[in-house]
Amino acid sequence: MIEAALSTASPEDMDFFQAMATDDGPSATGDIGRRLGAKTNLVANYRARLLAAGLMETAGYGIVDFAMPGPRRYLRSKHTA
Repeated sequence: MIEAALSTASPEDMDFFQAMATDDGPSATGDIGRRLGAKTNLVANYRARLLAAGLMETAGYGIVDFAMPGPRRYLRSKHTA
């Protein structure tokens, strides 16, 4: 199910999600940007696109989280494999 949901994500989207997956809970967009070496406007573009796709959700001001349970664990397992 998680693989199917993430199958629509671009490689750049997956990099964004991988940067999110390093956190144990919701992620600050500023932290994601630093991990990716991305400028604020690029992070905002990814944020808007992934929110619109329903793959992540807001969890407070400047905070995002995965929209469904499981992607964090899935991405961590793929990254270490």
